[in-house]
Amino acid sequence: MKKTSLVLVLLLSLATVGFAQGASEKKATSAASGSPKISDILVVGRLNDAAYLDPNAPSVGGAEVNVTQQIYEGLVTVSDDGTSIIPCLASDWTISDDGLTYTFNLVPGVKFSDGTPVTGADWEWSLLRARDLETSAYRFIAEAIDTVKATDSQVVITLKYPWAPFLADLACFNMVVGSKAHYDALGEDAYLNNPLGTGPYMLKEWKKENYILLEANPYYRQAGYPKTKQLKFQIISDDNTRMMQLQAGQVDVCGDVPFTLVQPMKNEKNITIQVFPSTQIRYLILNTTKAPFDDIRVRQALVHGIDKQEISDLVAGEFGAPVAALVSEAEGKWFNGDLKVAAYEPEVSKKLLADAGYTSPVPFTISIRSGSAIYEQIATLLKSQLDKAGFDVTIEELERASISAKYSSLSHQATILQWVDDITDPSGLTGWTVDYDQSNAWYTGLKDEELDALNVAASRELDETKRIAMYHEIQQRVADNANVIPLFRNGFAYAYDKNVEGLYISPFSVVSYKNVVKYVK
Repeated sequence: MKKTSLVLVLLLSLATVGFAQGASEKKATSAASGSPKISDILVVGRLNDAAYLDPNAPSVGGAEVNVTQQIYEGLVTVSDDGTSIIPCLASDWTISDDGLTYTFNLVPGVKFSDGTPVTGADWEWSLLRARDLETSAYRFIAEAIDTVKATDSQVVITLKYPWAPFLADLACFNMVVGSKAHYDALGEDAYLNNPLGTGPYMLKEWKKENYILLEANPYYRQAGYPKTKQLKFQIISDDNTRMMQLQAGQVDVCGDVPFTLVQPMKNEKNITIQVFPSTQIRYLILNTTKAPFDDIRVRQALVHGIDKQEISDLVAGEFGAPVAALVSEAEGKWFNGDLKVAAYEPEVSKKLLADAGYTSPVPFTISIRSGSAIYEQIATLLKSQLDKAGFDVTIEELERASISAKYSSLSHQATILQWVDDITDPSGLTGWTVDYDQSNAWYTGLKDEELDALNVAASRELDETKRIAMYHEIQQRVADNANVIPLFRNGFAYAYDKNVEGLYISPFSVVSYKNVVKYVK
């Protein structure tokens, strides 16, 4: 199932212009020196530790996925440019005419990192666990599966009903193969933190809140990979400290660089800055189960009190733009371009609040993750704008575990989150946003049964033209509900040592470190 996005292609063509300074010099230096030495270890500086290292764990986000992507693999994956589904552990596949049966021929000889072969039983167990594990927040990705029958050379998946995004779903980070024998030996709790996969790396050591150290999988199916022997994810809980350690040569790669630091870092002669095209959007999430956002009039008033253009300009600068639609425009035809960014009209906000019975500023708290300069900037700007529009905003900073527990239990009033598409289809994002059973409708607590039914129907509709119209309607209804408010889109900003080569981040935030090296003298 191939999906091509004109916007994405254009973004990709412009992505690295002016940012990958030093790349040509590095290649020239490498060529001149003959055979430069590759460092045995690559150090990635990141804000947060992982909660688990199982892609079907109870809590899974970027902090987990960026690690598990190096350890686990699935039947298919997304192409580097994000426009198509390509083989991974399946060499090829066929789909029955009724859209219910998917048959995958497997790459022969694949082994787990402990040297044991991948069997049909492993595939059956892994895919059914992805569907059935009640504590997994992403089990919805596999919910269309009826049966899985596998041998050591073939996997046959039968669906309960036609499911248009299923091939894209199989490229999701949780639809991977794990070792049933390893699970049986450890048990559920231990398995969550002791991964065993077929990917280029395997876990060597994990010091919680300090670092995660991976080492090369000696049984990896692709000869010569990974190119670097060890991959270390160093936890550095403050953005400024991360950048200082990069400058000092203590870390080699930093992602999610605050855009206010991009230009200063570009002036560092030993650092390369690259902004990759992305599907990332930042959102304001409102809890509709608590006052004041249980009143849709208050939520609508808030929309008119936000100057998205100012937020985008000051936080992301030239690398971002304000947005109105839930779905990224990088998703092409699925994006509802008819939705327009609301004008900043604080007086309209005040009138709507008065109509809702509020005669004094409406107090509420925005809870954000501590240590992130980007979230701090967004929250500060929102407070400045909304305090002029009839609200009284307080900002609360919490460390990752605390804020996750707060919004997961619907104990917050508002929070700022982000989304990067996991698959080349809008169904993942729309399901997360409107399906109450998945995530309390993205931690907003809004039960819109009619919208939920429309989202399910869109995934079961095989006529693409009809699906597009349905997803456009879903985005319009989300905008009308004003519980999930898109703020701005931005690229992925990475800073890395000038001697690092091979780094590439797909628009879906797939980061494969198997190609990445750091040259040393």
